[in-house]
Amino acid sequence: MRRLTLVLLMASLAGGCSQAISPYTGLSANYDRRDQDSDGVINQRDRCANTELGAKVDNYGCSAYQRHDDGYELMVFFEHDSSQLGSEYYAQLQQVADFLNRYPQVKISVEGYASASGAQQYNLALSQRRAQQVRLLLLDNYGIAAERVELQPYGEAQLLVEGADAQSEAANRRVRVYVQQQYRTVVPKWSVYTPHLKQ
Repeated sequence: MRRLTLVLLMASLAGGCSQAISPYTGLSANYDRRDQDSDGVINQRDRCANTELGAKVDNYGCSAYQRHDDGYELMVFFEHDSSQLGSEYYAQLQQVADFLNRYPQVKISVEGYASASGAQQYNLALSQRRAQQVRLLLLDNYGIAAERVELQPYGEAQLLVEGADAQSEAANRRVRVYVQQQYRTVVPKWSVYTPHLKQ
């Protein structure tokens, strides 16, 4: 009798504490595992769509980049009181043209200079003719668009070598072409097929 009373008491206590448990109604699982840009990060998590193929990416599909500097400088020299460029420099002008073709958005400045002998105004005009000669060769012989090549005549204002001797004079009769281009590329993703790359 005592046992029956104890069982009934426990049953009544358990019944008083019981609550109806509602079924789980959370969001259904998303089984979409598509990776549109094939970077290893599914679309649902990818914050950088259209990643370059083969790029190293972070957990959100965004590429790492590395910056590069590329530039080209050409210095050509002229005879005394002349603006005619010798043909020995044509191969170097081809290299300038190749650089410009590699970076079609780049513009360059062709700087003309003269030695200190002679009148200042004459030297300024001479440096203009020298720069113009190099510009025309780039346009006519190598197909560079005119709007990409600007002239900057300096005359004798920026001597490369001080002095009135023949060697100093020769060094100052010049045209300088200089351009620098900064660009960036993605850091490539390492794989067993590219062991020469570091992750």
